[in-house]
Amino acid sequence: MANNDDILDITNLHLEGNFDSQVEGLMKYIRLTRTEVEQLQILINDLQGTMEKAWPGCTVHAFGSIVTGLGIKSSDLDCHISVPPWLWSPANVYVYKARALLKKQPHIFKEPFAISEAKIPIVKFYHIPTQRQCDITFTSPQSIENSKLLAYYMELDHRGKSLTILIKYWAKIHGLTGTNLIPNYAMILLVVFYLQQKAILPPVHRLQSNEHIVDNWNVAFEDVMHISGNNITLYDLLGGFFIFYRDFNYDKFIISPFLGQPITRESFSKVGNEPPEYRLYRENLQNDRCKPLRMGSIICLQDPFDHSRNCTVAVHPKLVNKLMSYLRLGATAYEIEKSDAFLWAILSMRIEERPAVTTKVVPRCIFKKKNASKKQKKIFHEAFIRARQKNKNKI
Repeated sequence: MANNDDILDITNLHLEGNFDSQVEGLMKYIRLTRTEVEQLQILINDLQGTMEKAWPGCTVHAFGSIVTGLGIKSSDLDCHISVPPWLWSPANVYVYKARALLKKQPHIFKEPFAISEAKIPIVKFYHIPTQRQCDITFTSPQSIENSKLLAYYMELDHRGKSLTILIKYWAKIHGLTGTNLIPNYAMILLVVFYLQQKAILPPVHRLQSNEHIVDNWNVAFEDVMHISGNNITLYDLLGGFFIFYRDFNYDKFIISPFLGQPITRESFSKVGNEPPEYRLYRENLQNDRCKPLRMGSIICLQDPFDHSRNCTVAVHPKLVNKLMSYLRLGATAYEIEKSDAFLWAILSMRIEERPAVTTKVVPRCIFKKKNASKKQKKIFHEAFIRARQKNKNKI
């Protein structure tokens, strides 16, 4: 049985059989067991009892990958503390007070650390009984609603959950996601949007026949009859993910899980040009309840509820360059490897990081089949083969 960070060392990983058998084995290796998930209630109970000493009547709400069913052994637990309105304080007061409370119980909570200057102030700590890292927040319960939406999506089609966990693990071992990197939430949204293009998942706006406003945004959604009729295999979905985002036109389009299709950046350059489904976005802008969507980043991934939020706005060009390199590598592996070698190829390949992209234009075109010269394709193919052989020699 793998421990928390051991799963990131793929030298301990043994993939046997065909692709489906390998995925089944990998899931057993990296996913939290039912017992491990149930034990997290101990953490929540400890946190609830501790926070109530300062804020009687508060409630601890878990959110994130544990709640969405996408948790792996290295996942942290994220919690939002809902404080009664009559006990309201500024966000930085909450986190400093919470840190002080946690410090009083060093046998339960280890190394509590407050980050008060962040956009969403948090307290980080290690829970000794469950050996799990935890982040707690006090502002904006919207993350709870985001997790509910993702949990709903993951239950609509079994392929969606499997694909998301595979991409999440792939991104983690290649250093693409984590602190000061691409948020896990953003990576999951990329999978959701891709599955919307395959008609496997419905767009968010189709789920919103009602309204439930939280922090000025409609977070309501309800179950709808959705039959995709798409029977594409998990193997082809995984390969298709790399091809889709390798070839996506980031310069021109916004990634919108809300609408379920790409939207031109130009349509968000002026208020009133947005698609009609963005009525609430326009109203919030006109009433100064939000700022315009920030589109200055290379990748613009719009939050499905808060349409003024670009979930990849802080992803720096060098990291985008690294992501694009791994996407190209994954696409090439899918195109040239046999199916039973594909999974190991995408997990074991490593790239040499290049200088940062200095413009909004992602250097993707030279590897696209329709644009790349034969010489450019050959160069990348040969580099892929060398990287594959180098990794085989290490094993």
